[in-house]
Amino acid sequence: MKFSVNRKLVLNILFFIVILGLIIFVVRDSLSEIFSELASTSGPLLLGVTFFGLISQLIEGYTIKNIAAEYNPEFSIMDGFFASAYATFYRVVTFGTGSIVAEVIFYRKKGLKVSQGTGVTALRMVIYKIAVMIWALVFLFIKSDVLQAEIPNGITLVLIGIGVSLTIVAVLLLFSLNLQAQVLLVIVTNRLFKTKKLRDLVDKANLQFYSLRETIQTFLRNKRVVLTVFLSNMAKLAVWYLIPYFILSQEYSHIDLLLTVALISFTVTLGGVLPAPGGIGGFEFVYVLLFQELIGRVEAISSMLLYRYATYLLPFLIGMVYVLVNKQREIRTEIKDVRKEK
Repeated sequence: MKFSVNRKLVLNILFFIVILGLIIFVVRDSLSEIFSELASTSGPLLLGVTFFGLISQLIEGYTIKNIAAEYNPEFSIMDGFFASAYATFYRVVTFGTGSIVAEVIFYRKKGLKVSQGTGVTALRMVIYKIAVMIWALVFLFIKSDVLQAEIPNGITLVLIGIGVSLTIVAVLLLFSLNLQAQVLLVIVTNRLFKTKKLRDLVDKANLQFYSLRETIQTFLRNKRVVLTVFLSNMAKLAVWYLIPYFILSQEYSHIDLLLTVALISFTVTLGGVLPAPGGIGGFEFVYVLLFQELIGRVEAISSMLLYRYATYLLPFLIGMVYVLVNKQREIRTEIKDVRKEK
C-alpha cells in the first residue's frame, strides 16, 4: 500500500509520539528498579559493568555480521551491533511480542530479503541456545554438587532447561532444513484449515519456510563461519558470566570465580523454565534464589539489577537512541518532501 507524503508524515509523527510514550511508561514502571540501583552504584563499578555490557554487545554485532554477511557482504559489525539493540528496544516496549518482527525489519532495511532476515534471526537464536546448553553442561559437570545443595532437584531442573532448549533448536532446524517435515506440515494444515483465507496464510507460511530453508542451508555450507558464530556466542556468554563476579568481587574479595560463573550459567539456563512465584521474572527469581546463599538476599538483588543493566537495559538504551534518531531523520526528510510539493 502506497501513502501520500502528507499521510506518511502524519503516521511517522504519530508513531514517534507513541514510541516516546512507551519509553516513558517502560522506564518509569518496568525499569525503575534498575535505574534506582544505578543511582546508588559507585562510578568505577558502573563504568566496569558498562564496559562488560558494551563488549558483549560488540561481540553480538560480530556474530550477527558473520551470519548476515552471507547474504549481504556489506553488512558490518556496527550494523549487527545496532540490530541487536534495535531488537532489544522493541522487545522491551512491546513486552516481548515485537522483537522478532523488528529484527527482521531491520535486516530488510539493510538489504536482506524477508526470508533471509528471518533466517538470520532464527540462526542467531539457535546458536545462542546451543552455546547456553554447552556452558551449562560444562558447569554442571564441574559444580553439580553446589547446584544440588542450593536447589532440591537442581540438577534435574538444569537438565530440563537444557532439554527445553534442545527441543526448540530441534524443531526450528527440523522445519527449516527438512523438506519432508515441511510437506507433512502442509498436509496437516490443509486437512485442518478449510477456508480460503486460512489456506492462503498456510501457502504464504510454506513459501517462507521454503525460503528460510534455502537461507539456513546457505549459511550451514560455510563451516568456518558456523564455527566462528558458535565461538563468538560462547565468548559473549563468557563476558556475561563474568559480570556477577566483577560486581561481587568489589566487596567480597575472596569470592570463588568458578562458582560465581557456574551459578549465573545455571540461572540463564533455568530462567525460562523454573516457575516464578509472585509475578516476578523467571530469571530474577532464579538469580536471587541461587546467589542469596552465597552473599545474602539484599546483595543478590543488587547485583542482579546491575547484571540486568549490562545485558538488558544498556542494549535497550542504545536501541532507543538509534530508533529515535532514525525516526527524527525520517520525519525531517518527509517535511522537506512536503515543502517541495507545495
